[in-house]
Amino acid sequence: MKPLALITGGTSGIGLATALRLGDRYRLALTYARDATRAAEAEARLGLEAKAFAFDLGKDDQVQAGYLRMKDHFGAEPEVLINCAGVKGMQRFFLQGNTLEGCQQLMNLHYFGTLRMVKQVLPGMYARRRGSIVNLSSVSACGGYRGLIGYSEAKAAVECFTKNLAVEVCHRGVTISCVRPALVETALTEEMAANLDPASVNQPLGRWIQADEVAAAICFLLESGAVMNGQILTVDGANLVMKVPMR
Repeated sequence: MKPLALITGGTSGIGLATALRLGDRYRLALTYARDATRAAEAEARLGLEAKAFAFDLGKDDQVQAGYLRMKDHFGAEPEVLINCAGVKGMQRFFLQGNTLEGCQQLMNLHYFGTLRMVKQVLPGMYARRRGSIVNLSSVSACGGYRGLIGYSEAKAAVECFTKNLAVEVCHRGVTISCVRPALVETALTEEMAANLDPASVNQPLGRWIQADEVAAAICFLLESGAVMNGQILTVDGANLVMKVPMR
């Protein structure tokens, strides 16, 4: 029987692109927050070995209950966890226009949501002495990007968590790494895309990164094993080399 891969935000964008790449090797458990229609479409596209589960990554009880439903359905725990869930309607977050509550919500989803999912899968991986986790960050985690207060700090926390946990669990055969893309063309960035000059995006690449290009990097980390443990893999078309802020 194929091993199980759990992908948060797996019914669209980078999560779905990754699921499409992994479907021939894994059974797929996908999480989504609200859009049941899109989840059903993803299940139909991925086939009988894929199942989507609705729960809010920002709430402890929903994560625990959703994870139990997933285990009951598949009769197994995941050997792979990929944390791709993001904020719907990604937009600018300026300090003077963003409330403290807004910043806390971003941290709760991106950092604590990642932490909650890892807490669910890690005991099983630890006991089996194998498992792979890939988290999703952003070039904005490096700082110096205008209009991303709250979001950037949450992604920086994900990167620090990734490095710290890699050291903590590597002796048990568990690997954890992170992919750090620049602007990716997905449903989450539609609002931002409408207000950006396409020629200014992801310089010097000069275009949006596609979800499948990030998925390829995620799969590379999964296939690389222990030698890439604790790594932050940047997928940005040399954006950070130039250090061009998002306009």
